[in-house]
Amino acid sequence: MKIRGGAWSALALAAIVGGCGGPDPVVDLRRENQTLKNEIRDLKERVAAQQAAIEQLNRELTVARGLTDDDLKKIFYPETLRIGELSGGADYDGEPGDDGVTVYLQPIDRDGDVLKVAGDVRIELYDLAAPEGRKLIGEYYFPADKIAEHWYGQLMTYHYTLECPWQGEPPKHSEITIRATFVDYMTRRVITAQAVCEAHPAP
Repeated sequence: MKIRGGAWSALALAAIVGGCGGPDPVVDLRRENQTLKNEIRDLKERVAAQQAAIEQLNRELTVARGLTDDDLKKIFYPETLRIGELSGGADYDGEPGDDGVTVYLQPIDRDGDVLKVAGDVRIELYDLAAPEGRKLIGEYYFPADKIAEHWYGQLMTYHYTLECPWQGEPPKHSEITIRATFVDYMTRRVITAQAVCEAHPAP
């Protein structure tokens, strides 16, 4: 049986229309992935700008407190901040699911040693996959006069253990970004650190 030219055109048109019947999940996934990459890039740019501002503030505070460069060479103070690799979701009530994030924080001096030093600590938790305006899921403040209560120094490990229970509704996604800020009590220098961890709240 022969198919006339008009029939061929109709069949071709039907095939094209049939192939456009719904959204392409691969395209949607790529678009979502690109959106997340853009948000992460923007966050990194903001962090870099904040770090530059912090460094300038540190220089101004050092001058204001009367500490010279020679003074800073003679004393030990934290120059960098490290978030321990074991930081992540934690169970605080014995029931299924994580109830928050525990952060293991280490102030580091210029020789790479962990310091037990007084300072104000602020922890921020982000769910970067959440909708705009809901990415920040928790803020926690540990003042200098209380921070010693969180120190742990046994079995060759030294760090501050900071428990950060969920504030309100638990996050919808398992990947959590931790941002930590430490203000040294003596020098008033500000150091920061950022890391990604996993947490699995109860469904």
